[in-house]
Amino acid sequence: MSEHEDRWVADALLVIDMQNSFLHPKGALYRAKGAPLIEIEATVNANRRAIEAAKAAGVPVIFTRQCYRPDYVDAGRQSPKNYPLASDDALIEGSWDYAIVDELPVDNALFVDKPRMDAFYNTSLEVLLRGLSVSRLAIGGVVTNACVETTTRSAAMRDFDVTVLADCCTTASAADQAASFAGLTDYGLARVRDFGLDLFPAP
Repeated sequence: MSEHEDRWVADALLVIDMQNSFLHPKGALYRAKGAPLIEIEATVNANRRAIEAAKAAGVPVIFTRQCYRPDYVDAGRQSPKNYPLASDDALIEGSWDYAIVDELPVDNALFVDKPRMDAFYNTSLEVLLRGLSVSRLAIGGVVTNACVETTTRSAAMRDFDVTVLADCCTTASAADQAASFAGLTDYGLARVRDFGLDLFPAP
């Protein structure tokens, strides 16, 4: 396969923080923000299609979950400004709020829990990706201009070839989404495209 032909191919799918807290009407972060993320249903459906295609092609699927200890001792200085961590058991490890939404198939998937926006920071993600011989990473999830963008930049700094799946991401507004994607592409940190079956060729 030529370089041009495989430029969109990914060795693994990283699904960022598709959790009840952010995406379910009863989620703590969903309720606290007052206005939910845009296009939630479409984003969940796009992620489901990508996950199912990855599994069919034998491509590893890795879910990240933002989470904290019950006393939030690991939340850091910035998190209380962004999340209502003192109430509703928001994103407590092991809780319903922290779980991946029911619409996404999680069987046989891998999981990486994280206390920061960067999924590589103080987690086993890089070790896991190296162990799976991954060099080309597809990323989707929430929130586009927070955890998705931060993790994408971190992956690029580690010399992973990154494709961000635009239809698999969402944030608070279309303007925020567009600005995030523009920053990643303008600096050559990632390619941005919608999910398509050509991303995971049949084995």
